[in-house]
Amino acid sequence: MNYAIILAGGIGSRFWPLSTDSKPKQFLSLCSDKPLLLETIRRISGLASKQNMYIATNKTYKKTIQWCLKNTRMPLKNLLFEPQSKNTLAAIAVLSKKIYQIDKNAVVVVLPSDHLIKDKRAFQRTIKNAIRIAENNFIVTLGIVPKRAEGGFGYIKIKDRLKIKNIDAYRVDKFIEKPGLAKAINLIKNKRFYWNSGIFIFKASKLLEEIEKFIPQTYSIIKKIKNTDDLNKFWPKLPNISIDYAIMEKSKSLSLIPLVCGWSDLGSWQAVEEFVKKDKNGNISQARHLDLGSRNITVWAKERIIATLGLNNIIIVDTKDALLVCSKNRVQDVKKIVQKLKQKNL
Repeated sequence: MNYAIILAGGIGSRFWPLSTDSKPKQFLSLCSDKPLLLETIRRISGLASKQNMYIATNKTYKKTIQWCLKNTRMPLKNLLFEPQSKNTLAAIAVLSKKIYQIDKNAVVVVLPSDHLIKDKRAFQRTIKNAIRIAENNFIVTLGIVPKRAEGGFGYIKIKDRLKIKNIDAYRVDKFIEKPGLAKAINLIKNKRFYWNSGIFIFKASKLLEEIEKFIPQTYSIIKKIKNTDDLNKFWPKLPNISIDYAIMEKSKSLSLIPLVCGWSDLGSWQAVEEFVKKDKNGNISQARHLDLGSRNITVWAKERIIATLGLNNIIIVDTKDALLVCSKNRVQDVKKIVQKLKQKNL
């Protein structure tokens, strides 16, 4: 059977000040009237039943996520509340082991909870093809054709084509993690490079084999976790590392399927341009906003009236707690601002 692991523990700091520690991006309604998490659940429904969906999130979001899921009929026992942030490997490993114990033939779809997918049908078709490849003991990732040079994204390079069931799939050559803008400009000139979507499909048994092979200490720890008490006891011993670094960059069984569905990871304020229309001057306004003579600006506010005059290439985000004014050329550095705020206890 098919299962889903939805990752909902991140903060989305590059979307600050709208996304905060208390209410991160996955709980915000950005692209519709529903939180991004609920949009993710709806998107994967039909490929996996609610009984077979699992969500990993931080324990600090327990009340928020229970409120968010109250009308979904999703079993609360399928929620994994991480005692502390550990990147992506720990949660995926623990839940994959749990799913394997239920179903030795389980195929698992791992997906972030905070992405925008415009074409749901195309997305589901691609996932179905990925499941067919995964059933042949491959770990499958979905790659996005780069739209621009993006230094803050991970990249995946493909090599030869896989000949399985007439599906457009390729063997993976290598991962490149967040190369920076200068290197990204060169990468996108090569048609073999894709953006890393962070979506993975695999047999639970295959992932556990790879964990045992590459990080045996982690494998021995997750085998000991059988209940919440065990989780709290052994979680601190699990490595703080992404599944990309721990497994995907080392595995010889990795394949990529191109994903064409209007995808965005909503990773920064620049992504707003992918789901909100611009006016004739290239401006985006999600606010009570008065402008004279500005071009290529984004204004996002809920309460105060925002007035702009003669600006260019600027992002303004106004919330009840904070105000961000940022050059569009520096959107990836919003994360650094958040880090500085934390250092200063602000």
